Amino acid sequence: MIGKPHNDRECLGAATEEVIERVEARDPALVTLAEQFNDTDDLAAWFRTLPQRDDAGVPCDGPKVTACRPPQRLRFDAADPNCFERAARFTGAAELIDPAPVYRLATVETPNGLHTYPTRDGEPVILDPRQTRNALRAGLYRACRNASAGPVAVTPTQAVDWVAELAKEPAERLPNGPRRVDNGHRAIRAVLIGRPLCISEVKDVALLLALAEREARLWGPMGLRIVHTTAHAIDRLDRLAADRRLGEQSAQRNAGPFSLRFGNHTISPNIPLLGALARTGGRIAGNVGLEALKVKLASMGISPPVLSTVERELNQEGLSLGRLATPPPMLGSLTAMTPEALAGRWLAAKL
Repeated sequence: MIGKPHNDRECLGAATEEVIERVEARDPALVTLAEQFNDTDDLAAWFRTLPQRDDAGVPCDGPKVTACRPPQRLRFDAADPNCFERAARFTGAAELIDPAPVYRLATVETPNGLHTYPTRDGEPVILDPRQTRNALRAGLYRACRNASAGPVAVTPTQAVDWVAELAKEPAERLPNGPRRVDNGHRAIRAVLIGRPLCISEVKDVALLLALAEREARLWGPMGLRIVHTTAHAIDRLDRLAADRRLGEQSAQRNAGPFSLRFGNHTISPNIPLLGALARTGGRIAGNVGLEALKVKLASMGISPPVLSTVERELNQEGLSLGRLATPPPMLGSLTAMTPEALAGRWLAAKL
């Protein structure tokens, strides 16, 4: 079924009416096109192979939809259609191939400029290889959502699933990307029901969150808020789950206070805080986060010798700061040239 356009009702409404009239009249151009394909996915893939000639607004350049401002060229048999023509032709041919879904037109702002495209049951159909699914979804959200609407309410599970969905498209361009995003998604869903992250899952979770954060910018502040809130919630839930596994008795033992005296000065480190930072740096951010934390602590006066002294005192109590106690690599050394060390110094400068 061909439905009313999502937006720009005057222009796209006129184009939609023309498409419906041609479908009902069994327009030869649409019938011939539809007969070449078994399903609408193949039809969309064919459109993505075609060259494009933009509409320069020349009055005599093909038939026009005059309801649009400016008038838009609309040819149903062109070998070099622009996005407006692709969307209309796809909608008509798709209706002939499979009339069960609802096909609608939309025009949105994307990183590549204004773009007209069809949707199938509300999901964007990509006819231009320069466009991405996330960009079209975000554009449709911005175009159709009332600017005065209140905050978006989502459940934790919905937020996690949406963040994972954002990451899927860019992950397709990475080696093993889809598999890693699926692994990260499963791990995050497990955190929601009380299971802490496994060490083997951390990199996949980090990849998922990094890809989602980049894609969320297409949705504006709302998208970024959902990803950032989800990431913080995952971190808190992961730490709570890990602490429960350690047990109450172990947690109390690790929190035991001690102080170090240097001349007339006494230092009483917040060991639970340092432990939490070490765990967060090691679990969520991986080696990069840990290296960044070491560099940042050093800039605040908590130098490697101080950490080493704290580590020795902790060892006497059967405790440890773990990898946080290892000093950062010396600048100029081969160790300092590892990706983790370089990225850690860059990240520390941004904190």
